[in-house]
Amino acid sequence: MYCPVCFQNTLKVKSNGVIKLAFNGKSKNSSLFTYNLQKETQEQLLAKLREKVVDFFSFYSEFNNKSPIKNFEAYSADFLCTNNCKIDMINTKVSMIGMIYTIPEVKSILEEEGKKFGILIETTFR
Repeated sequence: MYCPVCFQNTLKVKSNGVIKLAFNGKSKNSSLFTYNLQKETQEQLLAKLREKVVDFFSFYSEFNNKSPIKNFEAYSADFLCTNNCKIDMINTKVSMIGMIYTIPEVKSILEEEGKKFGILIETTFR
């Protein structure tokens, strides 16, 4: 992946960090979780994602005027440049979809949990 500082293909995901979720640009304070690629299996990472999706959907399902979920983001700032560039951790948002989670995995979780909570999913991914 390309570094936002040196523009070289030298950006790598850290082995552990934090993933933040956003649904239609909105998230809760609890819509984030840690990951550790050296210790956790793909199933454990998917279970964490599902848990946070369920948490948000249970909150969102109580709204009277729910919009369909059209945009879903799972992003992190926990990346390193192999050129040792100083990356702005506050303003950097790199999608973890396609890196840790596949689009079919994420879409499946959103659709399964959306049905349980009566939330329409018309998702694009970032």
